[in-house]
Amino acid sequence: MSEPIKTEQLNNIPESKIKPRSKFSIVWLVPIIAVLIGSWLAYKAWSEMGPQIHLTFKTADGLEAGKTKIKYKNVEIGTVQTVDVNPDTHDVEVTAEMEKKVTSFLTDKSSFWVVTARVNASGVSGLSTLLSGGYINMDPSKEGKKTRKFIGLDVPPVITGDTLGKRFVLHSKSLGSIERDVPVFYRKFNVGRVEDVKLNDDGQSATINVFIKAPYDKWVNSSTKFWNSSGVDVSMNAGGFEVKTESFVSILIGGISFDSDKMSTDKNMSQDNAEFTLFKSQNDTIKTDFSNGMKFVINFSESVRGLTIGAPVEFRGIPLGGVTDIQAEFDPDDQSIKIPVTVEIDNSKIRFKGKNQSINSFVNRKKRTVALVERGLRAQLDTGNFLTGQLYISLDFFPDAEPFVIDWDVDIPVMPSVHGTLSAAKTSISSILKKVDTMMTQVNEFSYKFNNDLEPEFSETLKQVNAMMVQVKELSYKLNHNLEPELFNTLKQVDKTLAAMQELLSNDSPLQQDLHVTLQEFTKAAESIRNLTDYLERHPESLLKGK
Repeated sequence: MSEPIKTEQLNNIPESKIKPRSKFSIVWLVPIIAVLIGSWLAYKAWSEMGPQIHLTFKTADGLEAGKTKIKYKNVEIGTVQTVDVNPDTHDVEVTAEMEKKVTSFLTDKSSFWVVTARVNASGVSGLSTLLSGGYINMDPSKEGKKTRKFIGLDVPPVITGDTLGKRFVLHSKSLGSIERDVPVFYRKFNVGRVEDVKLNDDGQSATINVFIKAPYDKWVNSSTKFWNSSGVDVSMNAGGFEVKTESFVSILIGGISFDSDKMSTDKNMSQDNAEFTLFKSQNDTIKTDFSNGMKFVINFSESVRGLTIGAPVEFRGIPLGGVTDIQAEFDPDDQSIKIPVTVEIDNSKIRFKGKNQSINSFVNRKKRTVALVERGLRAQLDTGNFLTGQLYISLDFFPDAEPFVIDWDVDIPVMPSVHGTLSAAKTSISSILKKVDTMMTQVNEFSYKFNNDLEPEFSETLKQVNAMMVQVKELSYKLNHNLEPELFNTLKQVDKTLAAMQELLSNDSPLQQDLHVTLQEFTKAAESIRNLTDYLERHPESLLKGK
């Protein structure tokens, strides 16, 4: 057993000094610093977080959640987060997160579309997507209302918002081969594109929206004329065949051209969205406008086959108007049928001597018309082309014409007319044939009497025959001096024209051979381009990898 501890020993044991516990520990600095750093990172991420937008597309071709990027000028400005199908509309709903710096561009004027490899009229685009995959491109705009919902475009826009230039609106009765993205030419320079085409609500006309790039847009003014330059315009005139086309591209896909007079103080540049008429061809742009003229009705009793609306009205070869309407009218009083042709005649196209500034006023034009009609001014049908049979209305003076008084109280005054050249020729020939027939009857009667022993009357009959021969001579003189020269010259000119056409259009002519070879080359080129386009649409990757 151990010995008990003595009291003295207990008193000699040293006492421990107890210090109070500290209220703060350095260990707490670690979580505090972590919380501060986390809060700062969260605030930084929140402050830099961009807006979320919603896009609607017809298809999800080329879109992947978490991978597909949204770009502007090939700079990433957003990422697709989700891609879902709307069960109600069957559209593709895309949610994307954008960078904060593009917030001000999220307006209803901005547009989005999916970029993939495409082959169209403007060329080949989007080749980089063959390797990197498709992406969504953005055409930003600060104009318009702020929004977060957008409807994606099915095809890329023809002109993006950062392209300088102006837009113009063209109106046409027929669209022809004009379609979206075809080029616009100015003196054979490619200066713009067709952005959109549509049929108007009336169903009788079309509207074409075009964009002209700067600086070419400054040449569009009040004198500008637009026309359809698609395909090849082949015409024949006194100089031979004339072929017009803007470029090989316009032959294949179509195009629009325009031209303007020189810029001057009275021809200022047209404003944005100015409206113009689209003419069918360049020749239509230089036709004289007779809309400021007076309307007249010309009644014809002969056939107007070959006379069409738009046919010219000329005075000795000078255009003064055009045909606007052709009708047939039955008169129950005299049981006759006449053909009223409505024309517009502009007397202001003729220069008049004198210093009277009001000489072209309506009242003076009426006075001049009355004076001209009193002098024998009449309208008649004339042949403009012997090959096609086209007619036009010719104005000229006929001093022997019956007097005519114009009634100005009716809606459309009547202009007097005479038979056309061919109709008059037919009448003259008919009269001559009647006289010849009468003469032959008399000769037959003479022969009959002579054969029946009427010799005593032979002398008298010879006198009658002599008189008839004098009549025949007079008729022959009139025929030779009045009608024959005109018919002879006409037939001679027709013979020359037909000979020239026969030589020109013969199978072994150089023109036929050149046209045949040219058309074959055009056909081969068009077939090759069509095959290439079809193949590239099916295999766009062949542009990089090869066929």
